[in-house]
Amino acid sequence: MKLAVPRRHRSIALAYLLLLVLVVVGRIVASGFLGVDHIDELIDEGALIGFVALGQGFVILAGGVDLSIPWVVTSAGILVTTFTGTNSSNMLWDVPLIIGLAAVVGLINGIGVVFLGVTPIIMTLGMSTVVEGALLLYTNGSAGGNVPHPAVFLATHKIGQVPVMGLAWLVLIVVVTFTLSCTPFGRRLYAVGLNRRVALFSGVDVKLVTCSVYVISSCAAAFAGIALAGYVGQSYLGMGDPYLFTSIAAVAIGGASILGGTGNYIGTVAGALTLSVLNALLPTLGFQPAVLDIVYGMVILVAVAAASLGGRARTD
Repeated sequence: MKLAVPRRHRSIALAYLLLLVLVVVGRIVASGFLGVDHIDELIDEGALIGFVALGQGFVILAGGVDLSIPWVVTSAGILVTTFTGTNSSNMLWDVPLIIGLAAVVGLINGIGVVFLGVTPIIMTLGMSTVVEGALLLYTNGSAGGNVPHPAVFLATHKIGQVPVMGLAWLVLIVVVTFTLSCTPFGRRLYAVGLNRRVALFSGVDVKLVTCSVYVISSCAAAFAGIALAGYVGQSYLGMGDPYLFTSIAAVAIGGASILGGTGNYIGTVAGALTLSVLNALLPTLGFQPAVLDIVYGMVILVAVAAASLGGRARTD
């Protein structure tokens, strides 16, 4: 008797298989690729992608996309350095404020999509421009400042032999996986992504769920921005730019449908780590960093095509 494996489990397994293949290739071409310090670096960079992809994944599950992520990441990184300065105790107030401001951005995105009927691409792209303009006005086109020690500790320190950022990511993995798999909100989110009309007739508050995922996306991006500032040791304009297509690609590699309704954060974790390993591997193989942009584009195109063909097959 042949045991049937759910399609979502196959997608996740393939994502981890791809990660394993890349790790093996890295070990073959570079003897120090699996050194402790390099593994820690891969985990930290994977965590940064994973933080951003967390929120993007929620939005994609609901059938949308968030293009405002780069400037939310940038804003959070810059604000944590300009608000806090050298007084680390200010982070007790500044971090909730920064996350709160990000939540407002997400809420505006959600309101625009739900109540004004603006398509997610247009709404979030427009909001990205608004955030960019507001940040440029606030900084007068320049950025900088000391990164507070707690942000540096989060991004670069260890507890024992384990990176602090890796531990923070592990906590988020557990919380997000539980939320998606075992809570009413998770079930409603999947229902909205699969079919909004059916979800509405089933009593799901589609508007509330949709607004919520954009708020989650912005808050996750803001947290990533704070961690990124600690990781690189400074803040600068455009620091969040690499995380737009990275976040979408991580979700797609993890087996989620780019059109919504299917996916899991466990798969997204594999996608984030895969991109982290690939980013480290390409220079070793003699490829320019621009090749990674080609990979992002190809992954997204293949994911959209696969989701479109799958949806067409279900309706035939």
